[in-house]
Amino acid sequence: MTRIKGHTLIATPCCHAQYSTPQYGSINFSALAYWTDGSKEHSLMSGGGGLRKCKCGEFYRLQDTIKFGFDAQPDTPPTAHVNAADLPEATLSSNKAIELVARRLYWQHLNDAYRELYRAHREAEDKASQSKWEAEWQRANPDTRTVWTKLIDRLLRRKPVAAPPMPNKPFTVPPYQPSQLQIGNMNRLLELLLEGGNETYGPNPLEVTELYRELGRFDEAKTALQACKEDDIGVTSKLLAKMIDDRATAPVRYRM
Repeated sequence: MTRIKGHTLIATPCCHAQYSTPQYGSINFSALAYWTDGSKEHSLMSGGGGLRKCKCGEFYRLQDTIKFGFDAQPDTPPTAHVNAADLPEATLSSNKAIELVARRLYWQHLNDAYRELYRAHREAEDKASQSKWEAEWQRANPDTRTVWTKLIDRLLRRKPVAAPPMPNKPFTVPPYQPSQLQIGNMNRLLELLLEGGNETYGPNPLEVTELYRELGRFDEAKTALQACKEDDIGVTSKLLAKMIDDRATAPVRYRM
């Protein structure tokens, strides 16, 4: 469970405006569902990479703020998260560390329109395939109970035999056709990641792999995936490997 135990006073690096920011006693990063581009659904911890907007109009990262080491007063304003409408401006920052975080968020935001198509497609396909499976199963296993048996079952509230879970559900996704804006943003994000020095822990091989894959650069995606450390190998890396083999570019939803 994510638990807040207080609020710390900080000052921005741009104009030294003071804000309060949560001090976490515990953090839970789990979510209901994950996407290969790093987006999460119903996450227990808000993302954003620590990107914030100051009242003076400048963008900053929480990790770059001045920490006073004591609690904020109750009337201290909280930090302001960056709205989607502000992301294009944030990507123009002369600070590459800020630009990188902004372009990552913009990448995920621009994929949100596809996510809506994806959800609708998956829901329709699951519903249609389930209906077809149940109809075929009923034809192959007709209800042979007598009228008397059906009456007894109804009185005893016994349900008729239903079709078992559907094996080998079909799985398709709608075509993914990124715009020139999306392509340009992904290419620039890749540059910033591979350049190094723009974030504390360096590029994440899984993120680099996904960017190459969504851009249709499958050979480079495969090479990037091979650079994953043993700790990075798991559900996500195996899914990416399959998508690369299938020459698929679409972001995909999955569960851990």
